[in-house]
Amino acid sequence: MITIEPVPVDDEELAKLRQELRADISARYPDVGADSDEHLTDDIRFLLMRENGTPIGCCALQPNRASGLEGLELKRMYVVPTSRGTTAAGRLLAAAEALARRLGAPRIYLETGTGQPEAIRFYERSGYTTIPLYPPYIGSPLSVSYEKAFEAG
Repeated sequence: MITIEPVPVDDEELAKLRQELRADISARYPDVGADSDEHLTDDIRFLLMRENGTPIGCCALQPNRASGLEGLELKRMYVVPTSRGTTAAGRLLAAAEALARRLGAPRIYLETGTGQPEAIRFYERSGYTTIPLYPPYIGSPLSVSYEKAFEAG
């Protein structure tokens, strides 16, 4: 059984998944390394996904005031390798979208990297469209930005 629930930023299971995410990103971008937590804000909202009680994924939503975009930025989307290729990522993204709607966001936007082709395919299949890079990613040759606007109502 898969469950997805909000957790505080200092949740221990979340911390382990975020560490795995940083290791994955560092391996994909050895010259750049993983994005630090400097871009995380105090009003970030994390979701933790578990399968039969075991943590298998996480993501977060936060405003990015520097971006100039209305809505919430999706951050730290991660699914453990053994759960990739299943419905887990889609379920986690759907939960993030539902949370964004409940919070009144008109859209979700995100940045991913060219070294993550499976993420690019996933977001495009999920209805996200490319947008110009936004701060702090402007000028990054490794970044790709996406958004998904929600219909009013």
